[in-house]
Amino acid sequence: MEVLGRRREGHRTTSLHGGVGCPARAVRLVRLEVHGRRERTTETSATAHAQTQVGPRPRLVGLDAARALAIIGMVVVNVGPTNAETVLERLYLLPFGRASVLFVTIAGLGMGFFLRRRSGRALWSPLAWRVLLLLAVGLALQSTTQTVSVILPTYAVLFLLAPLLWRMPTRWLVALTLVVTVAGPALLVRYDITHLGIEDQGPSLGTPPDEALRSLLITGPYPLLSWTVPFVVGVILSRVDLTSTALVRRLAVWGGVAAVGAFVVATTATALLGPRADRGWPRLLTGVAHGQMPLWLVSATGGAVLVIAACLLLGRRLGRLMSGLAVMGTYALTLYVLHVLVLAVVKPDEGLGSFIAGAGVSAGLLALLVLVVVLWERTGLPGPLEWVLRHPWLRPPPPVEHPTAQETPR
Repeated sequence: MEVLGRRREGHRTTSLHGGVGCPARAVRLVRLEVHGRRERTTETSATAHAQTQVGPRPRLVGLDAARALAIIGMVVVNVGPTNAETVLERLYLLPFGRASVLFVTIAGLGMGFFLRRRSGRALWSPLAWRVLLLLAVGLALQSTTQTVSVILPTYAVLFLLAPLLWRMPTRWLVALTLVVTVAGPALLVRYDITHLGIEDQGPSLGTPPDEALRSLLITGPYPLLSWTVPFVVGVILSRVDLTSTALVRRLAVWGGVAAVGAFVVATTATALLGPRADRGWPRLLTGVAHGQMPLWLVSATGGAVLVIAACLLLGRRLGRLMSGLAVMGTYALTLYVLHVLVLAVVKPDEGLGSFIAGAGVSAGLLALLVLVVVLWERTGLPGPLEWVLRHPWLRPPPPVEHPTAQETPR
């Protein structure tokens, strides 16, 4: 998986095996022809083999499917409304506060895959391009709408921080995750108390630089003080063997325990606190969706790990059935931008008044996105924004092979 919907290579349903994190293989012998003589060379590990391979790493179908689910969930949430009252409405809004966290977790995972295969100019040129592109597109999108909060500028900053995160040992990343999960929301509450709850829609092209930085760090809908957590969890996931069924099952179990456990604790704490839960330091014990508090972060990120693990397991067992969903996931950036542009035109500033209207608009918008995927898939080309994101003009030219003396024409 590449970052933000890297276009899939090869066949529609790529094998789950053979990617990064494959188990060690037995020592094998490879016969090579060298100037008419046969010589034997030994490969001692799969890692050595992977480092010498040329070409893209096979995609994990389950990760693309999970990314598609994130897109579908964000469409439902961004269409709205989000003030659920009945049980059916609560089930419909299950993606609220979870789909975007899933999206960011997968972004961290994909960035980990991206970083492990690059260094030097091969890293910084494409990374800088992606940061600039996501920042520019995100600011431009936010300038078109006040009814949807665009997550791409936060993505850009997280991508910029990714090389520093990648250099840290895994135990440091785990410690960082725990610290930010508590300290980040505490700083947000402190700022909220001293500045009387100042919030904004997110930075746009017309936002002054100092306000844009403050929005990205603290006051925006996706502040880095809290949204760094799911991204770092994704980076940690990129370091484990996602082809191991036993490990993925453990991830599903622990993700589910975190999701449900934190939700139960937050719900209980909110009931006990009563009206005090809405303001001040007691907010740290609540779990309101997009409230940026620790229990919400734990529950939503745990849910994201559960969904990723479930999709990986289902992708292995139901590869053909999951492939259609996975194809949608390979166009994630294009579909995200397209759905925001559509909502900028059709969604009223006051929002949609009923769940029936919201469900209708969501169904129509999702049908449009599926139609775009089906038609574009027939071209065999990567998505438009995925192609731009992959920066083909930044790739170093292939080395020129000069003929040897024996191969020189006479």
